[in-house]
Amino acid sequence: MRAAAYIRVSTQEQAKEGYSIGAQTKRLKAYCAARDWTLAGVYTDPGFSGAKLDRPALQRMLSDIQKGEIDIVVVFKLDRLSRSQKDTLYLIEDVFLKNSVAFVSINENFDTSTAFGRAMVGILSVFAQLEREQIRERTMMGLQERAKDGYWRGGGNAPIGYVYDRQQGILVIDDYEAMQIRKIFDLYVNGHLSVTKIAKVMSSTYKNHYGSWKSRANIMAVLSNQTYLGKIPYNGEYFDGRHEPIIDQKTFAEAQRLLQLRSAERKPDGPHHSPFRATQLLTGLLWCGGCGARFYAAGSYRGSKKLPCSERQLIHHYMCYSRAKTRPDMVKDPDCKNEKWRVETLDQCIADEILGLEYDGGHLRAIREDAQAGKTVDGPAVTQKRIGLIEQQIGKLLDLYQLQDIPSGEVSGRIRALTLEKERLLQSLPEEDAPGGLDEEKTAVPPGGADAILKGDTLENRRYFVHTLIKRVVLTGNTVEIEWNF
Repeated sequence: MRAAAYIRVSTQEQAKEGYSIGAQTKRLKAYCAARDWTLAGVYTDPGFSGAKLDRPALQRMLSDIQKGEIDIVVVFKLDRLSRSQKDTLYLIEDVFLKNSVAFVSINENFDTSTAFGRAMVGILSVFAQLEREQIRERTMMGLQERAKDGYWRGGGNAPIGYVYDRQQGILVIDDYEAMQIRKIFDLYVNGHLSVTKIAKVMSSTYKNHYGSWKSRANIMAVLSNQTYLGKIPYNGEYFDGRHEPIIDQKTFAEAQRLLQLRSAERKPDGPHHSPFRATQLLTGLLWCGGCGARFYAAGSYRGSKKLPCSERQLIHHYMCYSRAKTRPDMVKDPDCKNEKWRVETLDQCIADEILGLEYDGGHLRAIREDAQAGKTVDGPAVTQKRIGLIEQQIGKLLDLYQLQDIPSGEVSGRIRALTLEKERLLQSLPEEDAPGGLDEEKTAVPPGGADAILKGDTLENRRYFVHTLIKRVVLTGNTVEIEWNF
């Protein structure tokens, strides 16, 4: 008989007596020798869970079975083969027995060459799976209790901006990465940059412990992550954490408002519509005072229908969804008769209200000051500290090269990467020294104040300027009610 000894040890079982690779190997070899079986191979999967079948040694053994090179499979204990009842029965019935291969578990003292042995396999597999499910339930309960107590779930996947302190069980702020997180919120909330543009700005200068900021999804994940508020997420819930927040509640709430606003703007024109290319100034701000539905901008042609559209006048109106009934899902009251507004009329009305504030740029400066008030780390100082660490790493690499401890090619490649990061950080310092670390061209009020923005700037910049000042506009007949953000 050509026997295959299969051995599996999970990480948690390494230290248990009788479960180590050496102990299992010794027992299986002795058993095969006592039965006068030829040991065709020892297949070992160290550190693999028994929950799945995609284990390298197991797959190699199954391949040898298909080739007809094995007559019997021997394991120390049934759950070494699998902890899943379904997988255990699949291996025995659909792989081993179909290929005329017997299965023996020496700890349970049975084999599948007898009817009793096959029955026992099914019974014991049930208990093996039960044990695994109990372990999973206990683990889930433990993680939930940790979250409720404010502790991080553990592991090496700490959010960008934090490192995990295993001794305390909490997240600890990484000054350099926390500065990057604050900058992302600053650029989004105060700088009014799109997520794509923020990704370009961040990836051109900074790195984090997961790599670069090239992915738009990474920026979105940061902007919606309540961990930065001092919360611990678990299974869709958030609990008060023991770690220090990076972002203040006001800044985070404004970021969520902008995310929802831009998401709402995306829906009317389909999933590929960009919220940063809205065609009208007030889109997303207007609400009906009669029924509570949103207003939207719609165009209609004036003039004889016999003429081509290019020769007719196109008039745009802001109109209540309930009155227009163009989107049934947006209708609040089908009998709503609220007035519609000419786009240019309402735009001018809102612009006059803004200009009536005698706006001189103080509001945006106040926003930047509020954003900075909650910061505990000075951006330029953290950047300088990171530059100092890079210089230390370069020095250590040069020392290793002189000692010939590592190849010159590897040293030069790592030095090039560090030098490039240092140059990018040095280039960022003038920008960091600016108030709030923002691009003044995007956020500062140009000469002439609000009037210059509302009359001479691009639609995108005018929209961001207005949306920064105004939370919503409620229209009731010919009455305009503005809810300001300050």
